[in-house]
Amino acid sequence: MRSPQRSDVRAARLLTFSAGAVNAWGFLSLGGVFTSVVTANSAMFGIGLGSVDPVLGGLAGLAVLCYVLGAAGGGWSAVRAERGARALTTDFLFLELVLLWVVAAWWLGTGGHPSGWARTVMLGTVAAAMGCQNAGVRVAMGGRVTTAYLTGLLTRAVVEAVTERRPQRQVLVTMGLLVLGAVAFTLVERWLHAVAAVFPALAVTAAWLGSRYERSRRPGRPTAPARRP
Repeated sequence: MRSPQRSDVRAARLLTFSAGAVNAWGFLSLGGVFTSVVTANSAMFGIGLGSVDPVLGGLAGLAVLCYVLGAAGGGWSAVRAERGARALTTDFLFLELVLLWVVAAWWLGTGGHPSGWARTVMLGTVAAAMGCQNAGVRVAMGGRVTTAYLTGLLTRAVVEAVTERRPQRQVLVTMGLLVLGAVAFTLVERWLHAVAAVFPALAVTAAWLGSRYERSRRPGRPTAPARRP
């Protein structure tokens, strides 16, 4: 895994903001479960089984399953780009974009009030998008960059602060962006409910466009001089 570049950090910040928005979307509007918090969803799945609540257990289990499928797709896209020596952020972000914009268009078509089965499909799709994002970021931007899985990030930061006296200010920035994304979506969902699904898709689009712009500015690899006969 390579070290993250400055452009990767900017993209990761936008993706963290969007992850907060998408998790708020799942919890508020798509069934009361999260889209990328596998630990919480696994616990909810167990709660659903223990309380004989098939709806809660089913939605949480679906979110976990779709997250895994999305992670497989995002990881495959990022590794394929890495082996091809292309811009590593572009492929998996495009896959995530497709998933988010499909759901956003569907949401707009229902006026922000999808039926029960449609809401369930939307939840699975955005959970897959979050799995795609997390796996792609891990491969493409390095293992120390994360945009939605903050438990491990916070734990590592606390350990390093205590054992090495090395504070991790970037962790506070990341957590703050996730919270801000959730706050922003909550406000949009309250006041502009019919178009709320567009909000996280726009944030990921900005990250994707920024990555493509940075790629276009990077100098190409120098070519080896031709051998003389």
